[in-house]
Amino acid sequence: MSSKIEYRELTDFEEFYQIEEIQTDSWDVPERELVPKRIPYATFKSGGVVIGAYEEDLMIGYVWGWVGYNKQYGNYIYSHHNAVRKEYQNRGIGFQLKSEQRKWSIKNGFSQIKWVFDPLQTKNVYLNIHKLGATCNSYKINYWLELKDELNEGIETDRFFCNWDLESEHVKNHLNQKHTDFSDLIKNQEHLVINTKKSGVFLEIQDLCLDFNIQNIGIEVPSNFIEMKKAHKSLAIDWRLQTRTIFQNYFKKGYKVIDFVIKKEQDFIRCFHILER
Repeated sequence: MSSKIEYRELTDFEEFYQIEEIQTDSWDVPERELVPKRIPYATFKSGGVVIGAYEEDLMIGYVWGWVGYNKQYGNYIYSHHNAVRKEYQNRGIGFQLKSEQRKWSIKNGFSQIKWVFDPLQTKNVYLNIHKLGATCNSYKINYWLELKDELNEGIETDRFFCNWDLESEHVKNHLNQKHTDFSDLIKNQEHLVINTKKSGVFLEIQDLCLDFNIQNIGIEVPSNFIEMKKAHKSLAIDWRLQTRTIFQNYFKKGYKVIDFVIKKEQDFIRCFHILER
């Protein structure tokens, strides 16, 4: 397998055909949820951007966004998809696709990119918050309403609405792997919002604190939420509802998510959102 991967903007309608195939391969998207190729093509034609990752003639991933606007931020790029074929995942391609999107956005006069993601899907959180340097202080309840597939039915689609401030020192530091060390914070229960306990391969919430009034706090989340949804859906729903309360509470107090830390403890992985006020 060749290791040479090229990144380029999609401009020809024929190139957009592989987008549908990648959605199915990457996310197992059912046909009724598939975004047809003409939609990202239309957003490209109206000022948006679709960038593909190619190994020779095969598109192995893509990132897709369009121009958004609100009164607080003005114009920005809303990034809707960042998808990589399963065979090519965990090779840094998703990170590089976002980096290419950042370059395109800066070149075209945009200072911010925004998107949504699940705060309990730790693989995505680690990429978005820790590696890319996005931040978040906006929590959207049931953003996509309820997904009807077997895995997600009954679990509401809460999402972070994050901000990627493209030329900030925070983002530049994260892109250059210059991270603050939060090791001491996540060891100190006086900074941890949730007190958890192990139950087999899963974490349960024992109790939580909504009254912290300090600069930095840590919010632990399960490392294996996807597996939890399959094996113990009621526990997954509990995590969704309780973390909803926690994030909404601390965002209202002026906190924002600034990092995401993964800590390995023997055969167990622990994950923490780091918030700052």
